[in-house]
Order: sequence, then C-alpha cells, then structure tokens
Amino acid sequence: MISEPELEGELSAPATVPAPRGPEHPAETMGAEGSPLIPGPPLRRRPWVWGLTGVLVTSAVWAGSLWAYDRAGPDLQGYGVSRNLCLDADLAALSAVLGKKRDPFAAVGEDKALDQAVCTVNLAPERPPRSEGHRGPTVRAYAEITYTLHKKTDPGPQFDASLVEPADQGAGEQILKLVPEVGERAYLVSRPGDESPSLEVLDGQAVLSLSVGQVTEYNDADPLNPGFESDDRGIVHLGGLEPAMVEDMLALMDELKKK
Repeated sequence: MISEPELEGELSAPATVPAPRGPEHPAETMGAEGSPLIPGPPLRRRPWVWGLTGVLVTSAVWAGSLWAYDRAGPDLQGYGVSRNLCLDADLAALSAVLGKKRDPFAAVGEDKALDQAVCTVNLAPERPPRSEGHRGPTVRAYAEITYTLHKKTDPGPQFDASLVEPADQGAGEQILKLVPEVGERAYLVSRPGDESPSLEVLDGQAVLSLSVGQVTEYNDADPLNPGFESDDRGIVHLGGLEPAMVEDMLALMDELKKK
C-alpha cells in the first residue's frame, strides 16, 4: 500500500500561505481556524513517484511492441510451407542403412494459422526375386514425417504436453532421450524392446517428427498354414538409428528454411 508522502530534510525557510491583503487583515500568516502556521521543511517528491512513472512508460512501450507483434506475426526463422515433404526429406542417412526410398506419399494443408505437411515412404533394399513357390511374408521398413508450421501461436507448450502420454496401457513405459543441438528442443522417443523410434523436434514456430517402423505383409499367405515359410532375409533391425535420424532431420530443417 502506498502511504502519504512524508516530510524529509532539514528545516529551511518557513512554508507560508499569504493571508488576504487589505487594511482589515493583518500581514500575518495564519493556518486553519486562525492558528499561526508552524514552519516546516519543504515537501520532496518520493522515489516511488519516479518508479511509478517508469512502470507506466515501460507498460506503454510493451503494449506498442505487442500490437506490432500481433500485426506482423511471430518470427518464422525462414521456415516456409512444404509442397512435397517427401521431396524435401532426402533421408540419405536412413536410406544408406535401410534401403532406398520407395512408394512415397505426400500431402499438404495450408491455413492462416498453420501449415501442415506429411510424408510416408518405404525404405527397402534391392532383393533378389523370390522363388515362385515361396509363400513367406515380406518385411519392409518405412519412415513417417510430419511438419507443422505455427504462424500465429507459440507451439512450445503444446509440444511439451504432447510428449507426456496417459497412464500406461500395456505398451511399456515411454523413454524420452534429450537430443542436443537439434532445433530448440529435440527428443528421441522409444520404448523398451520396441524398435520403432521417433525423433520429435521443436524449432521456434516449427514442429517436426521423424519416425521409423516396419510392417509385415503376408501376401495372402496364412501363417498358420503348414505350407507357410518364413524368410530371415526379410527381417529389419531398427536399433541404433539415432545418428541417421538426426542427420536426416537436420538436413530436412535446412531445406525447409529455404522455402
């Protein structure tokens, strides 16, 4: 609570109030109810007055900056919309480990508030043709990439909240590993014994995700049929992919900043 200004300093010349002039009024300084005024020190402006003035000026400057921010929007740091995320994501490092990009599928959506792009692509090496009588499954790796550019609001709180999953539903405890020097914040998300890692990145107004997994296609064969044959050549190992995923993510981020 701000109190009344106090009197500070040493005694100086009396602070007087001139009485009305005229022959019927003596030239004596009087206070309330005709009592003589008691000399006192001069009033000084308290420091809180200057502090309050500074706060008001700062608030005015901040309000003007916020108004300009709302008109111009946040700094996108060079990020732009991706017309074809499968073309922008070269995935050279993952392709060297898992195989060439095949069967790409890309989609894009644009809005005043945010732009979104997705890509799904198979990663498969060259394999010799199977024998005509082979009825075993086909195992292939794939990569999924998502890219969201927030043009109005800060995606930071939503990004952090998205990494926190509900109570365990039997899929195993989620493991978050901080990945340094990738965007503003980056985490490698995985589960014990699950070789389907994902790299989640926040970089300013951009949110990116790169996940790798595998799928088994049985080619109309019944695994319970006695004639079913498995093929160890189709097994895909997805462990130890973090360096390749980080390399491909950094390359993708650089490409998206050229838009």
